[in-house]
Amino acid sequence: MMKTIAYLRISTDKQDEASQRQIITAALAGQPGEPYEWQADTASGGAPWQSRLIAGILCRADAGDTIIVSEISRIARSTVGVLTFLQAAAEKGVSVVAVKSGIRLDGSTASKIVVTVLAMAAEIERDLLRERTKGALDARKARGLPVGRQPGALGKRNKLAGRMAEIQPLLDAKVARSAIARILCVSRQTLHIFMSAQETADGAAEINHDRGRTLPPVID
Repeated sequence: MMKTIAYLRISTDKQDEASQRQIITAALAGQPGEPYEWQADTASGGAPWQSRLIAGILCRADAGDTIIVSEISRIARSTVGVLTFLQAAAEKGVSVVAVKSGIRLDGSTASKIVVTVLAMAAEIERDLLRERTKGALDARKARGLPVGRQPGALGKRNKLAGRMAEIQPLLDAKVARSAIARILCVSRQTLHIFMSAQETADGAAEINHDRGRTLPPVID
């Protein structure tokens, strides 16, 4: 049986999801009696949707199901983020409704036009980001400031120095290193460099410890 999943998202515990619930409830009033499911999430809209509750909702949804939100910004803040979610939903045959935005993406001609426009907007957004990045780099060059990784940068103190007490419990729990990097807000490369240095240091300490042992006397 097809179902409708209402997704509510707030950024902090201090915010209230009641207004989103009211908007969706009003939109669903008078709809056919298919089952409704409410899913509430507390997460920043700036975080990729793939890392939030809505990714699990989409994963569990079947073809013909509908995901409804009060407004499109509940899915993602960026046009690129919204577009990638809508594309993933379309591939599964899942409809997406954003009430306040007046958007219903259900495979119809009108919804395909909306997706096309969003794709164009996403491309413009990417171009603007590239231009801003290039502008910032050019400005640094004009002021005589260094650009890119500087010589000896790898020799600087690692961001994770002194945080092994946080990392070890995650390793013991078999958490993937890519997930650990996200939890600690560092890149996977930063974590890899730190762990490699840590393992090298541990190995050296063990060798030195073994060298310092006094062998028992040999008894003929």
